[in-house]
Amino acid sequence: MDVVRYGRLLYEKGLTSGTGGNISARVGDLMVITPSGSCKGMLDQTELVTVDIVTGKAVSGKPSMETPFHLTVYRKRPDVNGVVHVHPRFCTALACAGTPVDPALTPEGLMVLGRRVPLIPYATPGTDDLAVMLSREVEGADAFLLENHGSIAVGKDLKDAFHRMETLEAHAELQYRLALLGKGRPLPEDEVRRILRE
Repeated sequence: MDVVRYGRLLYEKGLTSGTGGNISARVGDLMVITPSGSCKGMLDQTELVTVDIVTGKAVSGKPSMETPFHLTVYRKRPDVNGVVHVHPRFCTALACAGTPVDPALTPEGLMVLGRRVPLIPYATPGTDDLAVMLSREVEGADAFLLENHGSIAVGKDLKDAFHRMETLEAHAELQYRLALLGKGRPLPEDEVRRILRE
């Protein structure tokens, strides 16, 4: 199962630690999600939880506390089949500083992350408030920072969401290091439009 595979990869690459974060995949009208309080690097397929996307009811097990925002993504984005939420170091540092990631620092940032990575205002983890905050931006972007919390990446499948999360964290680190150097600037707007084919 991809949820187990990408959970291990996220853990091995240092994008998550302890029991932080959660991962889900759409399977028809169902969502397969990591269980509450699980280490993503030590997942077993038998632990995964199935939730009905329409009703929001768990078919089996105790789902992640962040189930509400995963459901919001799948309900509002029929093109999304994978969601990754973790607390990587540099994304979380920027999120705690209230600083959005700027994809326009590099061509790859724009191609993978899009024109912008919204900074979602803080709301208590696991609440409907957080799902509502995310719902306001989810249709216009594929990667998000959660203020004082972490980050989310979505994709056509879990592989796509995983690669987007890797790129988001790499970009957050680049931005952090450029700030330390007191240097760095985004690409000119005409080049941004050219890359995005706008």
